[in-house]
Amino acid sequence: MRYGLDTVKVLETSMDELPDSASPRSYKLPWTYEDRVATQHLGSHKYSTSTRAIGELVANAFDAQASLVDIELVENQLGGIDKVVILDNGSGISPIDLKKRFVVVGVEPSAAADSGRLGRLGVGRLAVHRIGSLSKWTTVARFDGKSVRSTFTLQTAEGRKLQIQEDVSKDSPTGTSIEIYNILDSGKDRLTSARIASDLLSQYCSFLLGHPHCRIRVCGEELDVQGLIESREIEIIPGTDTISEATLNHLMLRRSVDQSKFPNQVLFSAKGRTVLSVQPEQTPSAQYLGIVECPYLDSLVTSNRELLMDMDEGFGALKEAALDRVGEYTNKFRAQRKRSFIELARQEPYYPYRHTEGDPIAGVEQAVYDVALERINETAHLGTMSRRQQELVFKLLKRSLENEGLLEVLQEVAKLSDDEIERFRRVLAKTTLESIIKLSTEVTNRLVFLDLLHGLVYGDVAKTVRERTQLHRIIDPHCWMFGPRFHLATSDKSFREVIRKHRHNAGLSEIADAELENISGVQDIPDLFLAATRDFPLEPKHHHLLVELKAPGVSLEGV
Repeated sequence: MRYGLDTVKVLETSMDELPDSASPRSYKLPWTYEDRVATQHLGSHKYSTSTRAIGELVANAFDAQASLVDIELVENQLGGIDKVVILDNGSGISPIDLKKRFVVVGVEPSAAADSGRLGRLGVGRLAVHRIGSLSKWTTVARFDGKSVRSTFTLQTAEGRKLQIQEDVSKDSPTGTSIEIYNILDSGKDRLTSARIASDLLSQYCSFLLGHPHCRIRVCGEELDVQGLIESREIEIIPGTDTISEATLNHLMLRRSVDQSKFPNQVLFSAKGRTVLSVQPEQTPSAQYLGIVECPYLDSLVTSNRELLMDMDEGFGALKEAALDRVGEYTNKFRAQRKRSFIELARQEPYYPYRHTEGDPIAGVEQAVYDVALERINETAHLGTMSRRQQELVFKLLKRSLENEGLLEVLQEVAKLSDDEIERFRRVLAKTTLESIIKLSTEVTNRLVFLDLLHGLVYGDVAKTVRERTQLHRIIDPHCWMFGPRFHLATSDKSFREVIRKHRHNAGLSEIADAELENISGVQDIPDLFLAATRDFPLEPKHHHLLVELKAPGVSLEGV
């Protein structure tokens, strides 16, 4: 806090007029505030991320009766964010609201404000200071029977100064556009459409579900909350002496809940926005999302007690009641899904036990198969797959019960697309799944070996690795790295032995020692001598490879 000039004048006058005798006196000191109270404490410092600040501006748009809010990221030639644009089709800000409400920090909601208003503290517009240091506002509102357009800028450095340009626009639709420059987040915290969409979806999930006419678009892509829902069941949690009646929405989504957007599967919503989330011990499935709404939660947010929710006795009772209902719903859902899934599965033409009447052995096999199929469905959600994917999983499961080596691949097979399933089917027609698993294991092991070898040669331990006793012994059994056409002929043998062995393999007669002595370098010892496989298509016809190893710490200069 700083002292205003009037305050200093009053204080100086009071001090000058103090009588000699220290008799009691009283006087008034008006409160004054630094500009940074608005731009920093209620602006840039109030929000942990820019995406949360964008969410606050979206709330203002919906409070202005907007049905569509567009967020755009405009990049410069270097790929950085040049500006963030937030555009809505709401009622805009009228000249009278600019004068009596917009410039008043902490303004109370107007008497005409809807009880469902998202904003509550009267400082949401200051969120622009968290996104960037400069923002340009253009707003069109109906005023005195005319469409009035007002433009102004907010700069963090200028504090309270607000210069407004005003004109009459006959045909312009109402709404507000905010262009924000000098973006603060950069590097790993750089704003992206994915980050914004993820955060807005978690903030406004319950609001968008309850207001299907309201839409949010991020870089042209709409947050389609309604399209995510497969089924919805509403349950009422009775009120108590502590809290009012609450509504619990049990949602089953068309796909598994994205944990990056919803790390917890039960959301507590106040005034249409998620204020807290918890993760139950058990949920019906990975596709489940629960949303709790209650006037008591709204009162906590309105009274600015949101940060103390976990310590509130009433909220504790509400959370316990909600989690109990989620547990009951989980048990009911699993029992129902278990019955309905296996009943539908038995009707499919690719179900392998459709005709087992009178065969007790097949009946036992079917019982085991059904249990395994249900367990796979709990995690892989077979009901959401295409029929082609289901058919492959059903058949693989039957084979897996006959051959234990197949069961571990079912989870991965369930993730394949239709095209990948078809390619997989064609491969299985020519070979066995066991061979595929063996080949995949061999390839994986070779890749792991190459990574380890790279670390051995170029890593921190390279200078301590010895050539003959260590590096040579490691590479010796892995000569496949030099190419599929080669096989190891000799290892650490003199050329004398190399020649003898090569002539023997080629079907040639043995050579006399005297003749070998006349060959230059016959006493040299190559580390590895590789010969090409004879039936490998090769040009020239005879091909060999000599490998000389050096310790990683040895320089090759002059070698």
